[in-house]
Amino acid sequence: MASPAPASSRYTDYVRQTLAARVPKILSMAGEGRDAAATRQLAAIGRAIEADAPMVMDLHDWPLAGWETLPVRVNGRRPSQAAFFDFEYWLYFRILIAVRYPVTRADPFRATKHRDLERHIEWAEQAVQKTQTLSEALNLSLDANAHDLSQASGPSASHEIGRELLQIEPAGLQRINIIADNFGGEFVADLVLATIASEAGIEVNVHVKHLPMFVSDTTTDDVVILFDRLRPGSAFARRLQSEVDRGSVRITSNSFWAAPLFMDRLPVEELEIGDGVLNILKGDLNFRRAIGDAVVPVETAFEDLPVLPAAPMLALRSIKSYCAAGMKVWPAGMSTEDFPKDGSIVAAQSIPARPIASA
Repeated sequence: MASPAPASSRYTDYVRQTLAARVPKILSMAGEGRDAAATRQLAAIGRAIEADAPMVMDLHDWPLAGWETLPVRVNGRRPSQAAFFDFEYWLYFRILIAVRYPVTRADPFRATKHRDLERHIEWAEQAVQKTQTLSEALNLSLDANAHDLSQASGPSASHEIGRELLQIEPAGLQRINIIADNFGGEFVADLVLATIASEAGIEVNVHVKHLPMFVSDTTTDDVVILFDRLRPGSAFARRLQSEVDRGSVRITSNSFWAAPLFMDRLPVEELEIGDGVLNILKGDLNFRRAIGDAVVPVETAFEDLPVLPAAPMLALRSIKSYCAAGMKVWPAGMSTEDFPKDGSIVAAQSIPARPIASA
């Protein structure tokens, strides 16, 4: 797995700002309610990053596969030297070790993710009654990605790219895979999408993570808690549960979704790809994984990138990082280097699958 070494100002500025502002916030959230030992370890992680000290990673007792190559990519490197993609996974690995996740399975971000859960469920109650078509549900799901809990602030403006790709009719679709991103408002929007699609006769698989990565990522435990909080008899609870009971909506997980791997390594059997299958890829990090965390001119065609996913994807995201490609249009007057990375640009893009090597 090749790691990029870009010199782009949009990359270097983003990394610098993230290390200075977002990382301390993430460590602070992870420390809420933790014991003294975990708090000391989290503080030590922060000091090491601030000092740009060499990173260390040992996978002893780590519970999941897919991480085997990360130690050699980070050990001995300083945060300023490593690919940012690798640094991020190292950071969250160290956070989970600090809170003893392999032993306790305690999600360090659960309190943050669930703080407004009742409000999000009530929003979904209204949304499921107003949303009539698959296209409307896709737009709802796209809009819900605009903010996540690790962001310092919400979107400062509003720009849209590619909404015409969401004019999709259910006829001919047999299955939709939703590769989920953030818990809370975004995930309940994804469940509204799953409900509307399932009621239209489409099987829906919602793919979530095993591990509580990246602050707000949806895990299997989050889903269990959400279903337990649904109000019996409400439209959202009744319609969603009906589709789950019929087997038309399934929540599933695979260790790959939380692994530090690009999506050219995606186990395609997990998506059961084929005719009549739509793969919906949610969020900025999943987009980065799909195209190898490329830092290229934004107009670079997906087909010209060295990494593409093993299956075609409809990517729905608001842009929150330096990674952008395949742009056939761009907001008028906006720099393609110094663009907002706070969710202001909402984009739907079709990412092709990597070519199959000929014999």
